[in-house]
Amino acid sequence: MNYLAHFYLSFEQEPLIIGNLLGDFARGRLDHPRNDRYNASIKQGILLHRHIDSFTDSHPSGHTCRQALPDYFGKYKGVITDMYFDYFLAKHFADYHHLPLKHFTMYVYGVLEKHRSVLPQEAFGLVDSMIKYDWLYNYQFLEGMNRSFGGMSRRYPFLAGIERAGAELFENEALYEPYFRAFFPDLISSCKDFLSYD
Repeated sequence: MNYLAHFYLSFEQEPLIIGNLLGDFARGRLDHPRNDRYNASIKQGILLHRHIDSFTDSHPSGHTCRQALPDYFGKYKGVITDMYFDYFLAKHFADYHHLPLKHFTMYVYGVLEKHRSVLPQEAFGLVDSMIKYDWLYNYQFLEGMNRSFGGMSRRYPFLAGIERAGAELFENEALYEPYFRAFFPDLISSCKDFLSYD
């Protein structure tokens, strides 16, 4: 899953929000000395991030969505599926959360700023760009998705061609949305079980 889903699945717990972000930066075993800077609650968030990614990769709806994407997206179908699912979560956020999306995104940005000292330096650019351009809120708009895919293509040459994923979503949104609707409640339940939440 992409950033919005990871933050949503932190259930408004600040250490889990930070850990879910750090899942893209903390490598290897969490008991390794390089990860000593993170407390137990943040490490739980990192493990939650890994659980979310593993569950998403193995869920039938995620697999079917990836298979439905045009073959020219190749090995980047998983990245695109994650982005599409964030789009549907943002678009239908009121179906899943008591806060309006704008309020939720402002809350998350505040948490990221509050705990900036915990983040590795290589995360600063991502967080600054996320807040400056309001990524999480703009995921609900096709224009926002186009910007995201275009930016990924420019920043990472190995993702060349991924900028076409916005047009694919625009043309076939009705094809992909049912995969998200079938998948996301299962992911929520799995994360609650992982965290031992009722």
